[in-house]
Amino acid sequence: MEALNIRVASVAWKLRTIRSDGDYFGHLHDLISFAHGEGAQVVVLPELHVLELLSIERNLQEHQSPDYLVQYAEALEQWLERISTSSGMTIIGGSHFKKSGDEIKNVCAIARPNSRVIFAEKNNLTRYEREVWKIAPGEGLTTFDPGIGINVCYDSEFPEAGRALAEAGCQILAVPAWTETVRGYQRVRWSCQARAIENQIFVVHASLVGGFGYEPVPESYGNSSIIAPSVEPFREEAILRESEMNEEGVVVTDLNLEALMEARQHGEVQNWTDRHSGRWDVTHAPTESA
Repeated sequence: MEALNIRVASVAWKLRTIRSDGDYFGHLHDLISFAHGEGAQVVVLPELHVLELLSIERNLQEHQSPDYLVQYAEALEQWLERISTSSGMTIIGGSHFKKSGDEIKNVCAIARPNSRVIFAEKNNLTRYEREVWKIAPGEGLTTFDPGIGINVCYDSEFPEAGRALAEAGCQILAVPAWTETVRGYQRVRWSCQARAIENQIFVVHASLVGGFGYEPVPESYGNSSIIAPSVEPFREEAILRESEMNEEGVVVTDLNLEALMEARQHGEVQNWTDRHSGRWDVTHAPTESA
């Protein structure tokens, strides 16, 4: 892919009630094919789109979801690897459940043409993931050429996660997400915008939307977007593209890394350059007597 101009796609996946795993892989194929048809070189899928497979098995209790869905991990990883090589696209595969020893983790599979799949783990888990699903937290962050890093959903809400990736050379942060409420969506979306500002990077936010009306996915809320730093030469609103709220869609745009570097070096503000120049020592003012 061209190092200074990368065409990226962000997928908003709307959950469907399906009859077989073939329907799920068909849905995945349709979304990837659309991105490919639009000339995308990198496509970002949302967190836990494998939840669509729960509509096949209605008798599960919500805490059983990870144990049930982990059976699809290998097939999904092989599919992503095969389609990446045949299409020439890098596919940031959202996330799925994967066995790690005796535990299950929420991981993002990254498929690159003619390469083995690599993984990025979700480090910070929500209360639901810890208390109901009882999955294990990940360890560490993943970045790969050409300067792409991953924060799975909740991880994006912690500035140190995005900063660590930016310090390692990340210029494009991919955030696969699944948010069930307006507040959940806002936390991730606003965090994506904050990461873009403070690190002066592009952020690609991909959302899972829709639901089944019952746990663990009664409903979901969100949209997908491609975000730039709020600085010239990028659009004033800093949102390069975004999908319709709560609707399925694929948004595609070109990210100019040369313009990003120019903004970092010569922009009207230089958040990235100035990141270590502040003094943030806290002084506790004494209480004055009346």
